[in-house]
Amino acid sequence: MTQIKICGIKRAETLALLKELEVDYVGLVFAPSKRKVDAGTAKSLLTAVSNHPPAVGVFVNPSMEELEELLAEVPLSVIQLHGQESPVFCQAVQERFSLPVWKALAVGGESDAAREIARYEGKVEAFLFDTYDPSMAGGTGKRFSWEQIPDLQESCKNSACVIAGGINTDNVAELVSHYQPNVIDISSGVETDGEKDADKIKTLVERVRANEHAADNYASRA
Repeated sequence: MTQIKICGIKRAETLALLKELEVDYVGLVFAPSKRKVDAGTAKSLLTAVSNHPPAVGVFVNPSMEELEELLAEVPLSVIQLHGQESPVFCQAVQERFSLPVWKALAVGGESDAAREIARYEGKVEAFLFDTYDPSMAGGTGKRFSWEQIPDLQESCKNSACVIAGGINTDNVAELVSHYQPNVIDISSGVETDGEKDADKIKTLVERVRANEHAADNYASRA
């Protein structure tokens, strides 16, 4: 079953909708971005909606001290690192806070994805694959070549595989049915004019779940 993470949450009503739809993860961005929230806002959001989906904090090259200060206020369930954090740092973060770390890796640049995965293997719980952009750490809204996903999944071995970049209501069914990623991560694909769009979120979740049900029905008949 493919899990859904909706990232870049800034409003309590959006978080309440994601709870209602039983989305698997919500993302809070603490790195430079038009979707950035500060610790106080994030704490207020999570407090406003009880029993919300697990919150993923998105960071770019944070210091251990910055993480300590934020986690003292904000109850995160996952730490997502989107910068040039080293394998040693990722492992230290995971051990220091007893929280899973997702390491973002860019797809489409000059780096060798398989080699990068091998460097971090055993030091993070999951790899998040996003589209390479020389000017942005993530959140580009651009899709990389999904034909690369099977090789990425094979290289991940025992780590979860999270797919991001350019996913929207029009193409999510293709992604889920063809590649069955562990988790998909969507932000701009469910926005209108830079704000989360409730109708797009509902449509995306429905299409993911519809594909899962179709796959279950096929398996039961096989």
